[in-house]
Parts: sequence; C-alpha cells; structure tokens
Amino acid sequence: MSKIKMIATDIDGTLVDDAKNLSPKTIEVLKKARANGIYVVLCTGRPLSGVANLLSQLGLDNDDNFVITHNGAQAVSAKSGKAIFKHLLDFSDFKRLDAISKELKVNMQTITTDSQMFVTSPDINYYSVLDTFYTHMQLKYRPVTEIPEDIEIAKIMWADYPENIDSALPNLPKDLRDKFDCIRSEKWFFEFMNPLATKGNAVIELGKHLGISADEILTAGDQNNDLSMIEKGGFSIAMGNAIDTIKERADYITDTNNNDGLAKAIEQFVFDN
Repeated sequence: MSKIKMIATDIDGTLVDDAKNLSPKTIEVLKKARANGIYVVLCTGRPLSGVANLLSQLGLDNDDNFVITHNGAQAVSAKSGKAIFKHLLDFSDFKRLDAISKELKVNMQTITTDSQMFVTSPDINYYSVLDTFYTHMQLKYRPVTEIPEDIEIAKIMWADYPENIDSALPNLPKDLRDKFDCIRSEKWFFEFMNPLATKGNAVIELGKHLGISADEILTAGDQNNDLSMIEKGGFSIAMGNAIDTIKERADYITDTNNNDGLAKAIEQFVFDN
C-alpha cells in the first residue's frame, strides 16, 4: 500500500453519523491527517454551501483545501469556491428533462454551481424543500421560459416520494439513461449528470491537480454514488453500514458511521501503516 496523501470521503453515512454530526474522534483524526500534510477532501452531492459548517469544524475552511461537490460535477477551493474544474449539463438537457419529468409526473429540481435550486412547478415538493434546508441552497420557482439559459447546471434531480420515482423510472427513455450518468443516490433522489461528473473521476482529476497519484488516495463511502471512487481510489474503505455493492468492491470494511468507522480505518491504514 502506497503512502496516503489524500483522504477522499463521502459525507452522509460516512463522515457524519445518522444525526448528521461529526464525532469528536472523527474531528481529531482528520485534523491530525491534515496537520501531517494529507489532503482531506469532502466528496459530496451537496453544494459548497451545504458543507461550510463541516469544513469549519474540521479546520478545512480555507483555500489550501478543496471540496468535490455535486457528486463530482466540480471541485472547488474550500473558502472562495473557485472552481478547479467543472463538468456541467447543457440548457438543452434541462429543457428535455423538464418536459419528460412533467410527462412522467415526477418532481424535478435543477441545481446550479452557485447553490441555486430551480423548480418549474409552483407546487413545491416536500423533498426539494428538505434538500434546501440541509444544503443551504436558494430555492426558486421559475417557469421554464424565465430561467436564464446561461446558468451553470451542476446536476438535475428527481426529488420525490420514492414510489413516484419507482413509477417513473421504467418509463425513462433509454437515450436519456445512456446520455447521462444516472444515480439513485437516495430512495427519494434520482440524479442526472454529465457522464464525466462522477466522484471517482473527480478524485483522480483533483489528485492530478495536486500532484497525487491514484494509488496515494484513500477513499471512503457507503452508497451507489460512492462506487466510482471506491473503484478508482488506491485503497478503498466501505462503511459497516454501506450497501452490499460498496462492501463487495472495497478493500476493507470498517465499523459503521455511528461508531467512528472512518476514524478507525484512517488510524489503522494511514497512521499505523
């Protein structure tokens, strides 16, 4: 195992416990890693605004640190938000998906790189409101004709009751499934992204920017949207609470997110190595 120079970790179900809190042990271990020159990179489906509090608690809230946001659509400096790279969707993608979503009667939300969420239906869905609460995005209702065509679209999501997404998915046109990187990130979320916008691609691309090779990167996750970085990292950690697919592909299965699993794995494979 190579010397680890970057720890790339998912947030929900990995870095934080089920109450969305950082444990004292996790804070201690990640601060120690950073003090030893190891980059600690949060890899999340959230925008930068949705991880500001975590960055502050971990001492990562400056531009010597980086965050991979929107499941790999971009990597940004942790304080200024300056983009290192972006892999976005086109406005034509938005219009096509908006029409299909209305036809399939499933709620769609469009997320921009500057932490705005656009919805085109006046009937604001519960899951869109909940998403903005956790991520601190601005929720805006606009008819399609009133949304500027120059917005930078990080990702488009179905955010709806699980049964509504379950009903819509079999009727999603195959050409759309083939065009986008599609991920069921939660039971109530289905995401459409640029095919280059995966956590795995983003981790490798950010590593190159920092002069770090793939085999010097430790990755950790628990859900489908973490699979690409579990497969591409030099050494991969599955949480004890991870789905089976992640556990099968990871190099090591640690304890759960509610029992300091990430911190325990870092202590074992980074500090004791």
